[in-house]
Amino acid sequence: MSKTVKTIPVLMDCDPGHDDAIALVMAHRSPVIDLLGVTTVCGNAPPERTTSNALRIMQFIDATDVPVAQGCVTPLARPLVLGTADGPTGLDGTTYLPEATMPLVPMHGVDFIAKILREAPEPVVLVPTGPLTNIAMFLLKYPELKHKIDKIVLMGGAFYRRTEYITPTEFNIFCDPEAARIVLDSGLDIIMVGLDVTMHVLVEEEQFAELRKIESPLGKVVLDWLKFYEKLHRGQMGVGGALHDPLALAVVIDPTLIETREVHVEIDLTGTYTFGATVADFWNERKLGNNTRIATRVDSGRFFELMYSLLRD
Repeated sequence: MSKTVKTIPVLMDCDPGHDDAIALVMAHRSPVIDLLGVTTVCGNAPPERTTSNALRIMQFIDATDVPVAQGCVTPLARPLVLGTADGPTGLDGTTYLPEATMPLVPMHGVDFIAKILREAPEPVVLVPTGPLTNIAMFLLKYPELKHKIDKIVLMGGAFYRRTEYITPTEFNIFCDPEAARIVLDSGLDIIMVGLDVTMHVLVEEEQFAELRKIESPLGKVVLDWLKFYEKLHRGQMGVGGALHDPLALAVVIDPTLIETREVHVEIDLTGTYTFGATVADFWNERKLGNNTRIATRVDSGRFFELMYSLLRD
């Protein structure tokens, strides 16, 4: 008799985005994850595009039973600055995805998060892979439901070491730093999967060779996404495409993919050159207590094997 795999209830909050798209694919196909819903936020593209992209992705992968709701259309306190890593539509380079016919949930994404958590029989893992606007708004509007969050595994942040490509700011935090501060100050269990590790899971020729072996329609779409994504990244940064969001999702499936360090992280809201930076007090000099765990190392080989396995099956 086979054992029943206990699944992890997950709600994804995203701004698709090529790497968000792959994270959605992995979440839906993983036997470890029970994907309860998807909310969209502004970030990689305007909200109408990120929402359309999410619906198209979910329909293409036969995940129409997973409800999708549109969330916040602007950051909490600042004008929207769009990301540039995924092209103007947020999912440029895609030729296989038709417009979606699956319906959008007829409620705001923040209220939808509350509904999912309220109805869930056990605490839910939130996986935000875009700006943290929806999560911050949820915490402000529904503080009585905070206990229904098991933990937050977010893609965001840049710290100080282990890659020459670290910048003062990472886009998700830069886009809505006030929201990031609210989330970090929430007292919840938070894991930040930032550029210190995501810049070590790069799609380059070795990875393309493996992806070409996956000859399914899904494999071909993912290959198309990553060809465009890698070309844009290489033009901007001189390296292959970093799989930021898939790594955050993979950490939910297998937490041993990364090493973490507990620290107190603040968000720079005023800096001229470091606005939106995640500032970690590694040596506890401010005596504020730890508020997050940041990823410091990643087993990139095992991450890619996990990704390939979920695309193959």
